[in-house]
Amino acid sequence: MNNKRNLLIMIITLSLVLILGSSYAYLMYTKESTNNYVINVGTLEVTFEDSKTQFLNLSNMYPMTDEEGESLEQELVFQVKNTGNLVANYNVYIEELSTDPEFKTVIKYIVNKDNKGYSEPKILSEDKYIESEGKLKVGETSEYHVKVWLMETADNTYMNKEFKAKVVVEGNQNLDKTMPLKDTLIEAIASHTTDTCTPTLTDDNGTPSDPSDDIIYFSGDNECVNFNYVWYSGKLWRIVAINSDGSMKLITQDEITAISWGEDTIYKNKDKDNYKASWIYQWLNEDFKDTLYNYENIIVKDASWNATETTSYTTKIPETTMVTGDVGLLNAYEQYQSYKNTISSRGYLKNGYNWWLITPVSSNVWYVSEYGNLSNNNPFSGAKGVRPSINLKSNIGIVAGGDGSETNPYRINDDKESGNNGDLINTRLSGEYVEVDNKIYRIVGIDKDDEGNNITKLTSVDYVRDGDTVLTKNFSSSNSIRNYGTVVSNGNVWHWGYYLNNTWLTTELQKYITDGTYYLGQVGEVTSFKNSICRASNTTEPASSCEKTTTTWRGLVGLPRMGEMFSAMLGKGYNDTLADIWLITPYSGSNMSFVFNNGSLGSTGPSSDQHGTRPSIYLKPEVKITGGDGMSPESAYTIGLPSENNKKN
Repeated sequence: MNNKRNLLIMIITLSLVLILGSSYAYLMYTKESTNNYVINVGTLEVTFEDSKTQFLNLSNMYPMTDEEGESLEQELVFQVKNTGNLVANYNVYIEELSTDPEFKTVIKYIVNKDNKGYSEPKILSEDKYIESEGKLKVGETSEYHVKVWLMETADNTYMNKEFKAKVVVEGNQNLDKTMPLKDTLIEAIASHTTDTCTPTLTDDNGTPSDPSDDIIYFSGDNECVNFNYVWYSGKLWRIVAINSDGSMKLITQDEITAISWGEDTIYKNKDKDNYKASWIYQWLNEDFKDTLYNYENIIVKDASWNATETTSYTTKIPETTMVTGDVGLLNAYEQYQSYKNTISSRGYLKNGYNWWLITPVSSNVWYVSEYGNLSNNNPFSGAKGVRPSINLKSNIGIVAGGDGSETNPYRINDDKESGNNGDLINTRLSGEYVEVDNKIYRIVGIDKDDEGNNITKLTSVDYVRDGDTVLTKNFSSSNSIRNYGTVVSNGNVWHWGYYLNNTWLTTELQKYITDGTYYLGQVGEVTSFKNSICRASNTTEPASSCEKTTTTWRGLVGLPRMGEMFSAMLGKGYNDTLADIWLITPYSGSNMSFVFNNGSLGSTGPSSDQHGTRPSIYLKPEVKITGGDGMSPESAYTIGLPSENNKKN
């Protein structure tokens, strides 16, 4: 149902009255009430507030240049607030009431929305919209500051005449109940089921025609299961199942990081808390969960995860070891279901990387290889990638527009909307894409500079290249592994830190970036990923709040550290022509960590092997969004620094 009710709100609480005498005397507006005047229509509330000077009184006003108009102190201030329970779409415009002569050709105005800086001057006859195609989430308010003046081209035609105008707010809200995401998916299942494509099946209760008591799994290759993509909290997800209670299980499309699963000793005592004692549980429910927007209202809290040991993943795993947590991993049986009606190398969850599952097997843990098949490995050696899993609540609805494809994924209600032109980039989400100096990065997180301002950390999506060729070099020219960024080049052996901060660094990039702190804590075998940033070894404190290691490097261009968001390989996955990448994290007193191009971790001497890099940078706190929606490399946010006009106002 797409029925909508239009809400037309004619605001007549103010009028702009322009009285022009021989001296072009004054511009003012009047109010019908001395109090804030509120009009409630449907579920959209509009509030006008007094201007800063109580009224616009420009004595001895005359036709003005843009510069003079922009410098006016008096301005109209009002708010638009959505007090309903649905997203509101609205427009705000100035409608001229004067008829003889028409003033709209000689009236100019500028708008400052939510204190993000004034727009370029607009001529009323060419653009009457204070806000066009605005959108307010439930409970959201936008504030507008408007300055109006008479253009310098105005002649005696307008003398001794009166200009009147009204501000109109018109909006609409979808007053029908939004379709829950699970209902949309069930409809999509029917339309995608053909003789050659069976994207769903049920669990081993075997009742495909009556899934009410079963889990509905998605199964098939990527050409078949191509309608289950969801964009949430800066990350692209795949829906793998609809649970019997209507909640939906998701997994990230990308490998987000790569760490050891946990200590081998947790398998010596097979109790239900094994998984909760693992490093991977800590990372998922601390480091990763902290990046999820509004998760309290979107994902299932304390969801159940089946961590029961099994040697056979092709049969339903008994629910013997159930562990609770907000974020988890798929188990081996769920991964098998994703390709049950095809082959593992064609399953839609194959992404070209090695990544952990939650399921123990003997003294090992199951993982998915870069080829899509299941294998197993010791939990503390040969660290693998991590693809977090969550359960969306059953009542989650979707925002109109997405069709569930990779390029147009479903977007869910109550997620943070894409940033607007003028927003600070340090208000955005981990995972969103940003273009800087013609290169694409992803937001890692937000840190602080020395003055306490928020600075945005980014890591490059692609390798450093020379044209199309991936550059591979030694980490350093010696075993001084903690001298990142300070050792000069030595013949043909380059120190990556020196190269990135000198040869690679451009003048354009330097406009936007600032010094940041890069942590150099050592993480070896049988040690926690937290050692890369925390001072205490194998601490159980969250990495975000632990006392930080004093072993650091401070500078402009660094590298990802172990356990950091987006520190593992991204993109198309395993490819023999692509390189491994260095991390900034030491593995031992003589070796450095790196990520294989299949997403697993390795270590080697800093001057022994040559690998590629994906640089990390920090953006200055004043950097703003100038375009894009941040949802893909093709629509990455573009950025800029505040204009002189915005600084002035």
